[in-house]
Amino acid sequence: MKLFNRDGNGSAEIVAAVGLISNGIDFDKWEPVLPLGIRDVVAIVGSEPVEALARFYENGEQPDEEFPASATIALGYLKQAVAFFAWLKIIPTLDAQHDEGGRSRRLGENEKGLTALQEFKDEENITRLAYEVTDALVEALDRGAFPFWTESRKYRQREGLLIRSKEEFDEYYNIGSHRLFVTLLPIIREVQGADVAPVLSTKYLNAILHGDKEISGILKEPAARAVALLSIKKAVERLPVEVIPEGIVQVQQSQPVKSRLKAEQSARAAVAASLGADATRCLNRLQQLVAEMSAAGTKVEAYISGPIVHSKGMTF
Repeated sequence: MKLFNRDGNGSAEIVAAVGLISNGIDFDKWEPVLPLGIRDVVAIVGSEPVEALARFYENGEQPDEEFPASATIALGYLKQAVAFFAWLKIIPTLDAQHDEGGRSRRLGENEKGLTALQEFKDEENITRLAYEVTDALVEALDRGAFPFWTESRKYRQREGLLIRSKEEFDEYYNIGSHRLFVTLLPIIREVQGADVAPVLSTKYLNAILHGDKEISGILKEPAARAVALLSIKKAVERLPVEVIPEGIVQVQQSQPVKSRLKAEQSARAAVAASLGADATRCLNRLQQLVAEMSAAGTKVEAYISGPIVHSKGMTF
């Protein structure tokens, strides 16, 4: 699988993809690491779209029935994401010199290296860029609705869910991230099956999934909102903080690294507790609505609220 150096211009392609590095890079140093960057992207979007876009690249990026012209946009984001993830693996050793005497720091005359905090912030920013570009890749795949994406195993995880798109998730909790939505799919399925379906009952869940307008108009909003809130709660508890978009868990950047990591743990706990309380209220309301609908002749009034945006009480 090749995404760079098709025509022997690998270094120029890397510089074009990253845009923040010198044009004098040595592609030979990058080439062994690029497959690891590909693995990072595959872990998020699955192998099918990556393999398909790699074929498109290797065939000269000529549009055809399988690859419309818009596939070049997705390919560009894929190359950027792979380059950024690979760069993260290369950076820690660029300043090191390895020889028979072991490892030493490579610094020119009168040069000073970055402080630990500066290195941390630099790598943190590159990590943020890698995930942001991957987000743009997933958005391009969703908008293009390419068969190699919509028929992939990763995309088909949406089947049978109350929430099937990033835009729909944003109606209940604003994540603003296509990449995070794809990452959340296994958690969404877990939450729907373990926490929401038992309250909703198989009868009403199937009715909503099959598009029953009357039942959906009453039960879908509290059910889907509970799924969204509990999914984000579990994501905050389980996923690395760099995977979660800014605004959900916020930690002051000016703190020392050790203090920042401790503050991050406290922030996670506070956000998870807030989300759990909101989700419990949704489940209680859902349980009440289901009971009322199950009672013969009971008129049920649905309440539709707006999306939840957690942006206060979370900065530590």
